[in-house]
Amino acid sequence: MGYRFLAALLFVFLASAAVADSSTLQALRADLASGSLKPVLSRQALLPIPDRVLARWVQDVNIDQFAVTGFNENDKRFAARIRLHFSGGGVGFLRLEGEAGAHYRLTEWYDYSSGLQLSKLVAYGDRFNQPDGKAFLTMLRDHPDSPRLVALAQGQPSLLALWLAQCSGEPCEAQALHAQQATEKPALWQLEKTFMGTDQNHYRKISAGLHGALGDDPYLWWLEGRSALSHQRCGWVDDSLRQAWQRYPDNRLLADVALQCFLAVPQQGTTFLDTLSAALGADDLAAAIHSYYQQQDVSMPAVYQPWAEPGEK
Repeated sequence: MGYRFLAALLFVFLASAAVADSSTLQALRADLASGSLKPVLSRQALLPIPDRVLARWVQDVNIDQFAVTGFNENDKRFAARIRLHFSGGGVGFLRLEGEAGAHYRLTEWYDYSSGLQLSKLVAYGDRFNQPDGKAFLTMLRDHPDSPRLVALAQGQPSLLALWLAQCSGEPCEAQALHAQQATEKPALWQLEKTFMGTDQNHYRKISAGLHGALGDDPYLWWLEGRSALSHQRCGWVDDSLRQAWQRYPDNRLLADVALQCFLAVPQQGTTFLDTLSAALGADDLAAAIHSYYQQQDVSMPAVYQPWAEPGEK
């Protein structure tokens, strides 16, 4: 999954258009423009969580870009949906809820990568001071790959999500991912698990839930395509990726993953290559096709060779 952050604020209604003159939105944008999640995290008003405890749960990341993809507020409350682009190339999604105003306060957040909802973690409360709770936090800090974490977090979705959030991009990520349990809340880790299986209908359900929560976001399609490629499930997503790119023809990342999945599924015809060539240029398309087959270490089908020649098709 590859992104290390614990954040996304939850709300049940999100408008697609942001309110440009909102003091809440201006303050939120200023916090995110710092390149760090720390200013946003400092606005949390869930419980008086000591900074040292919050710091143990949350590892900061460098934000290269961000987009507010949904925003809604009234006199007292606001909700926001955020897309983050990290310096390492990863993309993550947040949803936020809180008290509106220039000095907004967060009362909830939900992380779409790990599925971690901070209020649920806070509600765990005093149990962190009990023997099992202390053992879990100690093990998570010192030995996040320990098999004992499975038993300590069993039946506790918040602890499982915390484990996954802490292991993102680390060797223990696969173990934490495997331990996650079914949930109705949309989370990106669910895509990984569905692509590991063989139930295409289950994948469609998970995908629909994510797109229902995050909207028709080209970067969500990009993440979905990358996961399908890594698990050799391009047959499940190929048509959707091509359609998504046609809605967002300027998104080169989406074009690249749509092309790779197209090439991974045999006997697709060449109409899509014509469309890509017209949009990207024959030289760029040729280079991308050559790169794909070199990485796969397989021969290029003869039907695609005309599009692999610079300056041709």
